[in-house]
Amino acid sequence: MASNLMTNDELRGLRVLGGKKGTSSIGKVRRMVFHPRERRVVGFIVKRPDLALMFHRKDLFVQLQGFDMVDGRVVLRQSPDATDKGACKALGIDYDSCVMWEGLPLMTESGETLGMVGTVTFDRETGAISTVLADAGATANTLLGKRVIPASLIKGFRRGIGVALSNGNDGAEQEDDEIEYGAILVSDAAKDIPAEGSVAEKAGAATAVAVNKVNTTVKPAVSNAAKKTTQAVGQGVRAVGKRAEETKDAFSGFKEEYRKAVSPKEGASASKAPVKKAASAKKAAPAKKNMFAAFKDEYDKARHGDE
Repeated sequence: MASNLMTNDELRGLRVLGGKKGTSSIGKVRRMVFHPRERRVVGFIVKRPDLALMFHRKDLFVQLQGFDMVDGRVVLRQSPDATDKGACKALGIDYDSCVMWEGLPLMTESGETLGMVGTVTFDRETGAISTVLADAGATANTLLGKRVIPASLIKGFRRGIGVALSNGNDGAEQEDDEIEYGAILVSDAAKDIPAEGSVAEKAGAATAVAVNKVNTTVKPAVSNAAKKTTQAVGQGVRAVGKRAEETKDAFSGFKEEYRKAVSPKEGASASKAPVKKAASAKKAAPAKKNMFAAFKDEYDKARHGDE
């Protein structure tokens, strides 16, 4: 089932069509209008273009039940209670008492400001607010993240705190005793809501991904390399052993010739001993050389995957 939720961001700036055929350009959606006491959206304001580019035209109020979405555009319903006074009467509200939440500060009961009202998610049919995004500005949002406050922690609009409200005088100066302040009051528990999308959170996520990649790629690679090296050394050692077995007679001959050369019992002179020793050593040297060459060949084959 499709979600019935909508945001102020989705509506803001959309073209509004009307007239008998629903094709006449009326203007564009400007801002959402909220109930003066309840946590719900009652409609939105349509900014109409000036007549002949000279005469200012009053904004149009449209209630939530007074339009349809057609091909990404807002089409007004042909009903007397869809707009302006008829809509206010149907809703049972005084338009002048309604509030525009967007841009108002979100203040806790203890007086701390959590940001300004940003994206508001609400029910398309009833207008009931689901969540409000505390917008602290582009830079702060990037560094600190965004805090999404659920409706259960939102107390509603409060006068006497926050920022000065516009009284519709189009920039005319106001006396200090005429300035009215307002803000959206939220529970202190909203301070404990973790911010999402902060630099720290992204850095932590990136680190976790990096560690996971190390565990799944680098470690197995190191393990496989170590295993391959061990296998190669093992094959090299076996080759040396095999070659040693094949050449043990050469070393035995060396020992025998040496014993004969240095033993008086054989009647040989000591002057001849070095010659026989050298001859036996020369015979054994190729065998030793072949053993280590065999080790290297077997090691390289196993290390590089050769058969």
